[in-house]
Amino acid sequence: MAGCWAAKELTEAGLQVILLEAGPCLDPNAIRVSGNSAADRLAAASDHQYVQSRHPSYWSLNPSLFIDDREHPYTTDPSQPFVWIRGRQIGGRSLTWGGVLLRFSDHEFLAADRDGIGASWPISSTDLDPYYEAVERFLNLEGTREGLPQLPDGHYARVSALTEAERVFGHRVESKWPDRKVIAARGIGPPGLVDRTWPITTMLHKVLPAALATGRLSIRSDAVAAHLLTDTNTGQANGVACIDRLTNRVFDVFGRVIVLCASTLETVRLLLNSKSPCHPAGLGNSSGTLGRFLCDHMTVQMGGTLEDECGRAGRLGGPCSLVVPKFRNLRSERADFVRGYGVWGALNRSRQPVGAGKRAVAEFPSWFLHALLEVLPDKDNRATIDENKEDVHGIKTLKIKFGYASNEFRMKADAVNCMDEMTHVGKLRVSWRSTTIPGEYVHELGGARMGRHPSCSVVNRFNQCWDARNVFVLDGSCFVTSGWQNPSLTMMAIAVRGCAYLVHELARGNL
Repeated sequence: MAGCWAAKELTEAGLQVILLEAGPCLDPNAIRVSGNSAADRLAAASDHQYVQSRHPSYWSLNPSLFIDDREHPYTTDPSQPFVWIRGRQIGGRSLTWGGVLLRFSDHEFLAADRDGIGASWPISSTDLDPYYEAVERFLNLEGTREGLPQLPDGHYARVSALTEAERVFGHRVESKWPDRKVIAARGIGPPGLVDRTWPITTMLHKVLPAALATGRLSIRSDAVAAHLLTDTNTGQANGVACIDRLTNRVFDVFGRVIVLCASTLETVRLLLNSKSPCHPAGLGNSSGTLGRFLCDHMTVQMGGTLEDECGRAGRLGGPCSLVVPKFRNLRSERADFVRGYGVWGALNRSRQPVGAGKRAVAEFPSWFLHALLEVLPDKDNRATIDENKEDVHGIKTLKIKFGYASNEFRMKADAVNCMDEMTHVGKLRVSWRSTTIPGEYVHELGGARMGRHPSCSVVNRFNQCWDARNVFVLDGSCFVTSGWQNPSLTMMAIAVRGCAYLVHELARGNL
């Protein structure tokens, strides 16, 4: 998400950029479902993709879009499992992403100022507004303007719409609880595939081509970043030590500025592995916070069949779905938990065929709802280097310690109760329920958080590393809190803002 945006913004500003990607460069056909039988797919899932197969898209897309878990291990406490979903190819996990794009509000950015829990972000929605809009305009987002303070409106090229079943459900819910708004989702998509082109939801559809069009971008695929290189006199970064994925040849790439967009946990891993005399605990870890304060979204999920006549089925993905924005702890704090959750879902929608003339490869239930619960940052939820385990390239892997706390479980109880109320009033028959374990919803965030002071954070308000001013962290690892919203739009806006500051500092001779 962030890497392609950084490449676009920096090359369009006139800089020469080399993009390092650990995986291959694919063509659009690679996203299609492989020809393997169901038995072969199950065998692969149990043998070498036992973690990756926890992702729903694993069963509807090509398994090669996900890493081999045997080659890329990590460690967790058996009593605290963590699901780490990874995709190593140009375009990253945008090739397996659904396309929902929601803004954060100051209810998220400044939450700690209100409830006193943890730290607030060093930026507000006002700081990100122009960058949110730049992303929304470029991607031609679909959405509706609702005037809700907890979900700021954006710029929408087209209006997204609810299905008839969703409109009926929304009317029933809002008639009973006026504060529970059922609105059309916002985003790009849905993620169908047109032959010979990348799906609109991927960064390969429009964002990366814009960077390539400048003539100032070089892409080095199959280049596995091992650690950052630093100047022994200044402590500043001057390059990246890499390993060729295909030959295992070691090589270095040098640059004036290093931008990290490797995804939350991979960025943390890179920084922790970048030890040197100037950075004995890892680059960016002078505060001791690198790897700490990880967060994600616990999700409560339910689904089933519709009892009422529901009209024509709609497509699913991105703006083609519904959202119930956060309605708890907006005007006053509840006594039982802080922060809150929103709900994403769909009624009478299904994933469309992948490729012209193809049969649909994954049908969803008649309806489903997912409550996305904000998980509070906890310094003990952290990633460290496992000194006793390496990946297939000989790079030390992560040990991830992550668990949900009492606030999340109290919030979960409320979410379950509210969803039961809404499904009852909405006349939805519940046939299945589930709750995700940490990491399973693929919204992991934090670990290299931004802050107002180097004593308590890894990067400043412009995503510049306190310990090495020519290193910028522009992906989800910089997040201070998870909010309740899907994080992708905020990642993109932060990347655009960070690049604008980077260009400005270069022009002033500060980098």
